[in-house]
Amino acid sequence: MAKLGVLVASAAMVGAEGTIERLTEDGRDVIRPIWSPDGTELAFGRADQGGSAIWQYVMPAQPPGPPRRVTERTDPEYQGVFAPDGRRMLLTIVPRSGTQGNCDLAVLDRDTEELTVVVDDRGGRLSHQEWPTWAPDGERFAFSSTHEGNQEIYTGAADGSDLVRLTQSPGIDAHPAWSPRGDRIVFATDRWGNLELASTRPDGTDLTRLTDSPGLDDYPSVSPDGRLVAFVSNRDRRFAIYVLDLNHLDAPAVAISGDSGRATMPTWTPDGRGVTFVSDRDGGMDVYTVDVSAMVEARGD
Repeated sequence: MAKLGVLVASAAMVGAEGTIERLTEDGRDVIRPIWSPDGTELAFGRADQGGSAIWQYVMPAQPPGPPRRVTERTDPEYQGVFAPDGRRMLLTIVPRSGTQGNCDLAVLDRDTEELTVVVDDRGGRLSHQEWPTWAPDGERFAFSSTHEGNQEIYTGAADGSDLVRLTQSPGIDAHPAWSPRGDRIVFATDRWGNLELASTRPDGTDLTRLTDSPGLDDYPSVSPDGRLVAFVSNRDRRFAIYVLDLNHLDAPAVAISGDSGRATMPTWTPDGRGVTFVSDRDGGMDVYTVDVSAMVEARGD
């Protein structure tokens, strides 16, 4: 994994400017940074020069190297996530023809570079299949889809078979994150008004509300130990990254991304000691990691 910033001994200082390391420096719009399971690579979607298209990239982190595209497609692709084995990626792709406005999910075999569509516009209805997240065993994945009308959360087998609808809401259910323990799927929902965070078991039972804030809570990411959720919120009138303790939902979430700029789309480092996110704190939308090791160590079990 990339070297983190200066370690801070006090949890009270987590989120201060000195704890944050900048990982990209070109200022081009970045979508959903995700670490490989072994921490040696960082994947993200990035707008092409001029912003006319979005491509999926993987950037070596050990040793650091320039980002490289994962396919040679000529249509947009983004939201790529590594499978637990690191050899496959799930991507959201825009089809080459025939279904303008549609978004499909495809699995990329990183060894053969073969790309296989696994979820498309079932029944011919234009729809968006987005924001995939793998189960920890790599046998299934969760995602959001509009193919039955409003946006709901689904799971499917790795080959796209056995699709199961998990949520039933007239509003938006989006951006699922499968917990590393495999026991919960955390997502954003507007069923209670503003976007809040909720979780459910992988079979769609035991819906649990996690946040109740005056702002929008979105883009959850569960820590490797399953105890914390990082997410973006504007509850304090600016979009910043917060961390919520799942064992103490009555305790306030802690802001960790510092006071500069707008931050979004957090993801945990594989060792659980950092949260990587996108921010415009230096002008463009680049990728940063904040060291939260002091917070994690202060919590204990």
